[in-house]
Amino acid sequence: MYRIMIFVLIVALCSGCGPAKMSPGDIDTQKKAIESLASGFWKAYEAKDLPVVTKLFTTSGDLLFYGTDSAEVIKTIPEWETQAKADWELFQSVKFGAMRNVSTILSDDGSLGAIVCEVPADITSGGHQEHSLFRTSMTLRKESGEWKLVSGMVAVATVGQSSVELVAKMKAETAKPPKK
Repeated sequence: MYRIMIFVLIVALCSGCGPAKMSPGDIDTQKKAIESLASGFWKAYEAKDLPVVTKLFTTSGDLLFYGTDSAEVIKTIPEWETQAKADWELFQSVKFGAMRNVSTILSDDGSLGAIVCEVPADITSGGHQEHSLFRTSMTLRKESGEWKLVSGMVAVATVGQSSVELVAKMKAETAKPPKK
């Protein structure tokens, strides 16, 4: 009997030592905070407000962001600043729309979060305006009570280049009668 009581006590102590789970209300609050940070990131980027954007990043050594080009691998805040300044020099203007198709997740203890979303963008570069769709992911960590961006990536979605569309084009070309 004594052994059973010790076993139950050890199990109870070990299970109580894990990270505390968040309440549904706290989860909603933290998800909204992450979404607000992501939205604020795009607004600050659009406004070319470098101090606001860089304040959102972690100051630890594990920062990693991928841009839309293979050369855009950002591991430090100075690299981020250089990238942003180059983008802003390239773009005469950029206007982001509201985030859509948003998925926000949180770790059970609320210390890690991630957001994946699409952000429409109207970009003027070289006097030409283009409409783009950025697909982005961001990983965040709570640091001193604030969410900070730790990693992420941006991709520009194509139009008419999905596998389904390319296969349909391929089949249509194959089905055409040979030219005489």
